[in-house]
Amino acid sequence: MRPVYFLSDFGLEDPYVAVVKAVLAERAPGAAVVDLAHALPPQDLRRAAYALFEALPYLPEGAVVLAVVDPGVGTARRAVAALGRWTYVGPDNGLLLPAAERAGIAE
Repeated sequence: MRPVYFLSDFGLEDPYVAVVKAVLAERAPGAAVVDLAHALPPQDLRRAAYALFEALPYLPEGAVVLAVVDPGVGTARRAVAALGRWTYVGPDNGLLLPAAERAGIAE
């Protein structure tokens, strides 16, 4: 089972990080979930994208990166997934773009 590296702006003073981890445990039993960052400034896409960009070279190849920072939360924004040496999952708002480009994903 591939590890999941979880980055969000949820903070640690509410249940949302735990809720996501509970859903992951149910849907991907046995997958290790590693906290990449959660106390990022709320809705700060630049800071979150930079954190992911900087962490990427240290993540094991094949890992899943789940990034949830979205100023448009609650809107009809699509989710995106990018495949390469790592699998990225997040909102379609540019958050994943710097890391994906660093990993050589063109589109």
